[in-house]
Amino acid sequence: MLLPRVLSAMVMAFLFIYAVFGLEPASFELAIGGVVLVAGWEWARLAGIHRQQGRFAFAGLVGTLCYGVALFDLYSVTLLIAPVLWLLALLWVVKYPQNTGWRTRIVRVLFGLLVLLTTWASLVVLRGSEHFVVWVLVLMGMIWGADSGAYFSGRAFGRRKLAPSVSPGKSWEGVYGGLIVVQSGVVIFSVLNGYSVSAWAVLATIALVTVLTSVLGDLTESLFKRHEDLKDSSQLIPGHGGVMDRVDSLTSAAPLYALMLTLVGWL
Repeated sequence: MLLPRVLSAMVMAFLFIYAVFGLEPASFELAIGGVVLVAGWEWARLAGIHRQQGRFAFAGLVGTLCYGVALFDLYSVTLLIAPVLWLLALLWVVKYPQNTGWRTRIVRVLFGLLVLLTTWASLVVLRGSEHFVVWVLVLMGMIWGADSGAYFSGRAFGRRKLAPSVSPGKSWEGVYGGLIVVQSGVVIFSVLNGYSVSAWAVLATIALVTVLTSVLGDLTESLFKRHEDLKDSSQLIPGHGGVMDRVDSLTSAAPLYALMLTLVGWL
């Protein structure tokens, strides 16, 4: 599986680079919308919708909600949903398996709809920024840096399990390693851009929340996959599983990241 995995990673990297540097805002919005629709088709399975008609209908509903947000220019308002969503998800993960409220199909359906909607809205908001390329690369750097730091520090030092009932492979040491990598990057970025101490502190806080929320996104998808007895959200990407398996951290981190940048006036 190594060759398909490497080739898939190269294709995904190329598409990401092209979307960031090559697409105009309207085209970017449509492209991200397409990815969100595919993720919606996968999420329907995580929500307990097994028939293809139902899964396509769920994806269509996601698309309809995105269109409504665009039609009435409700992007910023939509981002306000994100903190509530992920505080709720945190409760589910911390209380698993005792908490059973999330297991009902309607709750998983509504949660998925709002997660995908806020993800799409956040990326559109970022794309509308004058410094879009910088902020989206900073976001991806935070997510990838946290993931890489967590992987290596977890393998080297991992002892205390983060959420053993949900995702046995994750450790607190991994989380700390990811945070160290990201905060080191924040310091370098701030110095290179001549940020004041207060601006650095703001960015460091945004990075802290973004990284912790990205971990929560990963754990939440694991929670739903465990409930449905699934290893991957689908098999659409050779060697990588599904779209949701690649963007689970992004779906949680991007909305809060964009919201925080908006609130501090950097977007």
